[in-house]
Amino acid sequence: MPVQRCPKCNKILSPQESVCANCGASVNNHDIGRINSIYHTSNISTLLFLLIFFIVALIYGFMGIVPAIIVAVVLIAFLVYTRFIKG
Repeated sequence: MPVQRCPKCNKILSPQESVCANCGASVNNHDIGRINSIYHTSNISTLLFLLIFFIVALIYGFMGIVPAIIVAVVLIAFLVYTRFIKG
């Protein structure tokens, strides 16, 4: 089960809470689902950009700047296409 967070103060909530004990904000399942999807998307995007950075750094270290730039542009274009245009 995904972690449930308050949409106002970001405190972790128990599944039974309908009001945040920290700030008193009303919590409903729609808000919790939206917050959880934002965290999930953010985590995946961060990992993908770090992976691209690591691959480009390896290529730069072994082959030079030009191949590293070409690979970076191709990987970022692919990432943008799959995340925003296709999906």
